[in-house]
Amino acid sequence: MSEVPAVAVVLTPVASAPALAGLCAMSDVDVHVVPSKSGAVAVVELEQPEPADDWDIGELLAATGEEVPAQADEVARTLSRLTKAGVVLITASLTTDSGVEQGLSGQLTAWRYAGGEQGEQVAVGLVLAGADDVVEDVVLGRVRVTDVPGHQRSGDLPRWKAARMFAKGLRRRQP
Repeated sequence: MSEVPAVAVVLTPVASAPALAGLCAMSDVDVHVVPSKSGAVAVVELEQPEPADDWDIGELLAATGEEVPAQADEVARTLSRLTKAGVVLITASLTTDSGVEQGLSGQLTAWRYAGGEQGEQVAVGLVLAGADDVVEDVVLGRVRVTDVPGHQRSGDLPRWKAARMFAKGLRRRQP
């Protein structure tokens, strides 16, 4: 089995990807930002834990999908405070199997965040059904976030450019 690159996606109400990238850069939040028809999306690359030499069945039994990776949780909390509106965090724990039953397997979860606090878990299928296809493609690893047209990395933006992008993005909606 091979691991699909681990990412978490934060759906935001910010209409413009440059505005979100600028807002994140000015707030020292280093994420990938991609445009979508339903609002700009922040993508967090998650650190992969080192595979253990000996696998314990208890890990599988304990995996309930209730835990949110710390990096993704921090970004979702910050963005829900900065945007003054709720955001939705989608996380995935996926692997590809090249054995008899080939394909992608794992679990997706979605959580609401508002005012810097984690809210209730929401049906990830409903969230993805209402989101742009690019969200599903990035979460499932069909496309690398850096290959999405309009991709920007907030951590690579100088502060002056971030402020300019944020102001320009507020003036007009850019998909």
